[in-house]
This record gives sequence, C-alpha cells and structure tokens, in this order.
Amino acid sequence: MPSGKAGKTQTAMKRFRCFSLSVLPGAILLLASFAFAIEVSDVTVDFPLSEVLKLQDQEEGGAAGDGSAIVVGKSRFPRSPWEEDWFSYRQGILRGNFRAASESLERVIAYRKDHGIPNLYLPSIALLKEASLARKENRFEDSLEIISIARDLAPDTPGPHFQKARTIWSQNQLRALSALDAILEGTGAFLKDFRSLFPWVLDFALWLLLGLAVGSSLTIFLLFLRVVPRLSHDLSHLVKVPHWVLILSFLVLLGAVLVSGMSLVLWVILLALLMVLHLSSRERLAVMIALVLMASVPAFLHVLSLGRDYFSDSRSLAIYKAERGGEGSQTLDELHYYRVRDAEDSEVLAAMSLVLKRSGNMKEAESLLRRAMEITPFSPRYLNNLGNILLGTGRIEQAIAHYRDALRYKDDPRIHYNLSQALRENLQLEEGETEFRIAQERSPALTEMLMESQQATVQRITMDIFRGMGATLVDSLSLTTQGHDYRNRLWAGIVPKIPFRGSWLLFLGACAVVYLGGLAGRNFRGAARCRKCGHLHCHRCSQSARDGLCAQCRQIFIVRSGVDPAGRVRKMMQILSFNKRKALISRFATVLFPGLGHSYLGAGWQSLVFITLSVFFWSKWVFWHGFFRSTTSLQIEAGFSSRIVFGLFLVAYYLFALKKIGDRLEEK
Repeated sequence: MPSGKAGKTQTAMKRFRCFSLSVLPGAILLLASFAFAIEVSDVTVDFPLSEVLKLQDQEEGGAAGDGSAIVVGKSRFPRSPWEEDWFSYRQGILRGNFRAASESLERVIAYRKDHGIPNLYLPSIALLKEASLARKENRFEDSLEIISIARDLAPDTPGPHFQKARTIWSQNQLRALSALDAILEGTGAFLKDFRSLFPWVLDFALWLLLGLAVGSSLTIFLLFLRVVPRLSHDLSHLVKVPHWVLILSFLVLLGAVLVSGMSLVLWVILLALLMVLHLSSRERLAVMIALVLMASVPAFLHVLSLGRDYFSDSRSLAIYKAERGGEGSQTLDELHYYRVRDAEDSEVLAAMSLVLKRSGNMKEAESLLRRAMEITPFSPRYLNNLGNILLGTGRIEQAIAHYRDALRYKDDPRIHYNLSQALRENLQLEEGETEFRIAQERSPALTEMLMESQQATVQRITMDIFRGMGATLVDSLSLTTQGHDYRNRLWAGIVPKIPFRGSWLLFLGACAVVYLGGLAGRNFRGAARCRKCGHLHCHRCSQSARDGLCAQCRQIFIVRSGVDPAGRVRKMMQILSFNKRKALISRFATVLFPGLGHSYLGAGWQSLVFITLSVFFWSKWVFWHGFFRSTTSLQIEAGFSSRIVFGLFLVAYYLFALKKIGDRLEEK
C-alpha cells in the first residue's frame, strides 16, 4: 500500500483524473455551444426581399379595399384584412404620417392575436429590414422599437433576437450581457424554427462531407506518393530499369490517365488498389478508412440535391410556413400550387384549411379538411382542427364528438383544452372543468399562455395542432423527382456507368479489396525503407529481414559484429543526417498543412485525422468567402467575432499538430 507523500500523490492524481473525466466533456460541450452561438449570432436580417417585394407588387397593382380578388401576381385568393392594414402602414410611412402608420401596425398585431395566427412572417421580415437600415444609420432606439414590433408579429422566428443583439452591441458594447441574453434566446428560437434550422443543418452537412471527401482523397494520394518508390523498386527487378525512372513513369502515366478524362474518384480508388501489396499495417488501416469515408462523395451530392429542392420547390417548407404563419393570398397561392400537383395530398389540404379558417372562410376550410380526413381518416390533428372549425361555427355537439374521437388516438393536452372550451360553451361546466384540469396538469405553461391570451382578447381561443418538427424534417429529407434527376446527373458526371444506388458498394468493395490484398500479401517480401537510415532495400538486393532494417543497419544494431569502425562511423553519420532531414521535412510539411508531416512519417490513421481536420478548417474559409452558395435563406455570414474565434482555434490546432509530430519523431 502506498504511504506518505507517494500515497497522497497517487490519491491526488486519481482525483484529478476523475475530475478531468467529469469536467472535460462539459467543457467541450460549453465550447461547442459558444462556437455555435457565435456562428448563429451572425445571422443577418438583410434578407433577400423577394417575398416582401411580391407583397409590394400587389400593393402597386392596386386592389379595392373591399377584399376583392387580386389580379397582380396571378393570385386566386382575396387579400387578407391584415394585408390592407399593412399597406396602410406602408403608405403612412411614405407620407410621413407616423401616427397613422403606428395605428395600422397595432391593428396588424391585434389581428394576429385575435385569429390565433402564430406568426406573420412577411411583415416581420420587412420590419427587420427597416430595423437593419436604422441600425446602420445609428438610430438605435428606433431600431430596437421596430425589432420589438417585428417580434410581436413573429414570436417564433429567431431573426428579431439576433438583430436585437447586434443593435445592442452596436449601441453600447458595455451591454454585452444583454446582447448575449438576446443571442441565447435567438439560438433557442433558431433550433425550434424549421425555416432556419434545416438550411443551417444542410450547410453544416455540406461542409462536413466536403471535408471528409477531400481529406480522404488527399490521404490516399499522399500515401501513394510514399509507397510508389517501393513499388517502383520491385518493378525495377523485373524490367531491369532504374527505379527512379519507374517512379517518374508512374507519376506521368497516372497524370495522363487523369487528364485523359478518368473520374477523379475512380482515379483515387485506382491509386489505393495499386499499392495494395506494399502497405504497412498502419498505412493499410488508413487507406481502408479513407475508402469508407469517400462514401461522403455521393452523400455530398445527395445533400446538395436536398438543398436545391429546399430552395426551389419545398413542399415541406410551404406547409410549415402555412401552419405556423400562413395567412393571406400569397400563402394560399403557394399551397394551391402543390394541390394542383397532387390533389390527394392530405397535408396540403389540411394546411390550406388552416389558412382559410384564419381568414374567416369557414365553409371552404371545413370542406378541405373533410377531404383530407377522407384520405387520412384517423388523424388526431385533423379531428381536433375540424372540431375547432365546428366550434367556431356554433355546432358545439359535433365539435365535442370530434374532440373525443381525437383523444382516442392521441392524449394531447391541447385537445383536452379545446374540449374544455367546448364543454363550457355547452354549459357542461363540471366536465369542462375536469378537462381543463387535465390539460393544466399535462402542460401548465401551455394552459397559462392560452388563458392569458384569452383574457387579453376577451374571446374564446382554441388550439390548432400542426405537424411536428420531426415529421417535417423527415419529410424534407426525401428528394423530389427533380431532385433525384439532378443528383443522378451530378453522379453520372463524376462516376459514369455506375448508378448512384451502387455508389456505396463502390467504396466498400474497394476497401474489401485492400483488406483481402493485405491477407494475400502477408508472404510478399516487397521493398521497404530502413527505419534507421531510410534507404530502400529488399531481399533481392541484400540480405534484409522483416525487422525494418537494411543489411548494414541490421549488422550494426542487431548482429553487432563484422563491421569496421570506419564503416560504422559513416553509417551513423548517414543516420544522423537522415533524422535531421526527416525532422525538418515533417515539421515544415506540418506548418504548410497539418497532416502532411504525419503522412511523410507513415503515421497511417493519424495522417488521415489531421489532414481531414485541416480540410475542415480551410474549407470553412471557402464557404465564408462565398465560393459556394450559402444554403440558408437567413444568410449566415462570418462576422468579426467568428473570425477571431476561428483564428484562435486554428492557432491552437497548428500548435497541437506540431506537438504531435514532435512526439512522433521521438518515437521514431
């Protein structure tokens, strides 16, 4: 048993290890959260104003204030009352009548609350644009006031929070805590909002897959450059040509094959297969992992096609916006486009029903929802929403029956709350109170919010149920027919004559060939480099063994006899020179691009890890500087804070890579 200082030291070390194991994951998570907050805090509200301009085009086209159908933009649906108030606000601002403009905005906010519309995205976006312009003109108080109104119009969108943080920071940098609080609130809204979360995830996935594809390909190429002298040395015994000539011939031939039109992906796989018999165990492991990671190439194309679908023709996005903020002619036009494409799409019909209900068109809303229920008859969402329509039109008994049917399929506190409202309306007060208590127990925050809204509007409020975020995300991961065609065309341009469905087997098959080649080549005694002096040697040239030493080094360090002192001194000088050259080249290569030095030393999987991480770092600059189109409609940009954090991470990463290359050299 340890005693005295030794025992205390061991106990302290154990406590330190336990402490580090418990604290380190939390510290890493906190650091990742901070990096995410900085990335997301640079979401700008300088939106492309295409949607807002469509709204203004309708205004310029002119429509009567009686709600007649709009002709401009080929809209089939009447203008919503809030749109009239929004246009009045715009006219008041243009004419300098700010009091009338303020009253119009108040009517828009009241309309949203009275009709149970979760968000009015378009006017909120337009106000954030105005707030951004006010901030750039140093009118900070005006900007914060406009942001507050924009938040009232769209409480669930992250834009107002991030714009508030930027305005507070620009106004007074001593209010850093207030800005950080707004950032955290915005991050929470960002993660809950499909319109911001999904494109950001696509952007992140593209960055990740690009790094994996480039890193794995570069690793295989560098390992081939390391192996090609050994391969050429063995071939030189067969064709009786100096091996340096074969090295040049190999490189020229492979370059000509690539330039002649061979796919880069197939070319990299060819390099892996050519060196299958000359790989060490570590190098073989690195090549096999790299071949598996090259499956990120088809995955990259798939995610790219998902992004194209999202921005060009996203049914999921249209339904999401309609359910959580859809109100007005433009929203109905978008949904009608998908209804024409598929008349049996129950989700589109249900979303149109919600929008029509909010605008007061109960008859058509009920008709569309009943049609959706014929297609999907046992949906608790549809039953609940139909109950809300029936309750709103005075058919209380039918509404109660639909709420009870909905509860048979899903025990949801929102349905219990709606049922309590219907029962109270039907003077079944005791049973209504019971249902209200159930809703309150299941979701206290929800019922409190509903009661506050009900007291503020002095009218009955019922809760419509939307499709969940998870279902929306899953639905968005399915490519449209156009997306499938686009992805297949891209893949055919990269790897012709191999279908996309077989792309995964291509890389797994190459990995299996490398593994089986290692099993078959266990007895293959090919050329190798001496681990002491770096000279090429093989059993045909000299009496070399499998201990990684040439004949001279083996005689000096293993046999330790039969070597004259002068020859020993010369050899030791060669070894010293080789070690200095190896250290210089490996460190210089690491400074150029971390991972190159590990590849030069034959570190195997370590070279793959460092090369891939280096590609992650530098490809981030590629995305930041706009060589690739950003996949998010919120235009995530690299701000000054993001660049500082990125620079600190990069410096720390380079120092870590140099430390690891030093450790590797000491092992050697």
